[in-house]
Amino acid sequence: MSAKMSESLILIWRIAELHARKLHADMIEPHHLLLALAKCVDLDLTTLVPKDTPNHDELLEQLLREVRRIRTVFRVADFDARAFRRRLRKVAPEARFAMGATETLHRSAVTKKLFLDAEHIAELSGQVVYPMHLLLASLLTQDQCSDDVMREQGIDKKHLQEIAKREIFTTKPTGFSLGGETERGRN
Repeated sequence: MSAKMSESLILIWRIAELHARKLHADMIEPHHLLLALAKCVDLDLTTLVPKDTPNHDELLEQLLREVRRIRTVFRVADFDARAFRRRLRKVAPEARFAMGATETLHRSAVTKKLFLDAEHIAELSGQVVYPMHLLLASLLTQDQCSDDVMREQGIDKKHLQEIAKREIFTTKPTGFSLGGETERGRN
């Protein structure tokens, strides 16, 4: 990727890899990224950044801000992240080959394209690549597994996409930009 990836994006990537490993996948697929994005909103982020990490405070602040943005999008869209990820884990395809614990899981071709799409979205908004860009790119990517779960749970994927777009392209992305009375009145 030519655009700079944020530390918060790298965290989501690592969480996606953990989900892929738990599901015995041989590659990181788009639904693993959605699992990670749905999981990050329920994590205690303060425990994920060791105190001796260089730039600890800045990194933690970025993680908190970016996860708050995702949480806001989910809240505004009435997206139950916990129910979504639980169901998605149950229906995720079985792997053909089990990967060793020390082997690196690579991204599938579709997932690599998804990261490129996130990079392009970040360029349009004049930012480095954040998890919110990855969320929108994931929602714009067709993934049979996650799309089926969204339909099953009555999640309007287009509505979720629109809310993510508004969060990205607002002038001050703080994680609170969508929480106004106008938006709440629609839900």
